[in-house]
Amino acid sequence: MTAAPGEISHTSPPIILLGASNLTRDFPLILRLLQSSLKSPLDIYTAMGHGRSYGNWSRVLYRALPGITRCQLWDAFPTALTEKSTPRALLTDIGNDLIYGQSTDTILGWVEHCIKQLKEHQAQITITLLPEASLAQLSSWRFELTRRLFFPSNPATLADLKIKVRDLNQSLIKLADQDKISVVTAPRDWYGFDPIHYRYSQRVNLWKTILSHWDLPELNAMTARNHWFDSFYSITRLTPSTRRRWGKLKEKPQPARILREGTRISVF
Repeated sequence: MTAAPGEISHTSPPIILLGASNLTRDFPLILRLLQSSLKSPLDIYTAMGHGRSYGNWSRVLYRALPGITRCQLWDAFPTALTEKSTPRALLTDIGNDLIYGQSTDTILGWVEHCIKQLKEHQAQITITLLPEASLAQLSSWRFELTRRLFFPSNPATLADLKIKVRDLNQSLIKLADQDKISVVTAPRDWYGFDPIHYRYSQRVNLWKTILSHWDLPELNAMTARNHWFDSFYSITRLTPSTRRRWGKLKEKPQPARILREGTRISVF
């Protein structure tokens, strides 16, 4: 008898993905890489979204999402999550909150909260650092263009931002050393004119670099392609458990999607 999609046995480690716009835009590519590397139905828990904050509610146009530390993801893990295999977790897009005007200490506290929750499940954790090399070469007029376009309410200067990025990266590295967490530095060539979003041509290679810290033997041999329409997948197909639309609170049961081969995607 063939099992229903929701009843399929999931033998691969649970995957936890935390981030904002880069993760949201490239999620289908990441999914293709993981499906090819692990070769079995996946169980994915993600808190992502354009403009996502790690600690506070954040809004883009008419849609608002809770901070990652406050979302329902932390209550959603099965009780026996770690019995079969070690969960794998990624924390990325940590720099958004600097543009929102948060202090490095506050952001670090939110990251530490996530790490503590993941460590309780013995997760193998990877963190991507902020794009310090990209911002180092950013001109004032390009910074102002980016700030006014994406974060118009924050009066931060480029000089202040560079200092905070450097300090937060150093704090993240120290935190990772203490907790045996893998750290991925973001080189300059991952970015183009946009100093905070990954360059289209680099996405396949850079995500292979990031995911390689999870010891996926077949990852480098994968030939997954990036598609221009990937950017719309998470917005149109993955409704989070809690959100506000035009100020009205909306709830959505999870998983948001169960794919044909059994992969479950829960979005928070």
